[in-house]
Amino acid sequence: MENCDQKPLPSTPEADIETFEKLYEKYYVYLCMVALHIVRNRDDAEEIVSDVFVKLWNSADRLKEIRSVKAYLIRAVHNASLNYIERNRKYGLTESIHARDINILSWDGDYPLGKLYEKELLDVIRNCIEKLPDSCREIFLLSRDTDLKYIEISDRLGISVNTVKAQMKIALARIRETVSKYMNI
Repeated sequence: MENCDQKPLPSTPEADIETFEKLYEKYYVYLCMVALHIVRNRDDAEEIVSDVFVKLWNSADRLKEIRSVKAYLIRAVHNASLNYIERNRKYGLTESIHARDINILSWDGDYPLGKLYEKELLDVIRNCIEKLPDSCREIFLLSRDTDLKYIEISDRLGISVNTVKAQMKIALARIRETVSKYMNI
């Protein structure tokens, strides 16, 4: 599990417990808000988050495969919350929430959870851009932030247009790869 904002988890049992406790302290309240936004019941939200942490503990050996624990936990709580609603709706235990409404709550930028996902994704993209080689990052930012055309970038930097195109291709490929890895968690 490697991400620029996270170190690989240690493998000793004592270190695993310490790491797990730190994750719990760091993300519990935040994840409860995510679950609460979906299930609309504080006790249920806390139970969902606790269950996610129990599952995480029980599959601790898989942690090394996870690129972003935060993104993994958000996705796990989101899915567990939706499963909770679906499971309880079958038995008439929760108010009726249609799948369309759940999708709106989850992804629409006007809703807090949608904003949360958007912010998380933007952080992943910014982090990827920061990791680009200096010249590649500079060319990408000139293209995206200042809306310069490739010819204008080549003139400004004293390089060929083909170099600009190649560097943009590299930058976009790395961003695309990073985003697809993030979304497949």
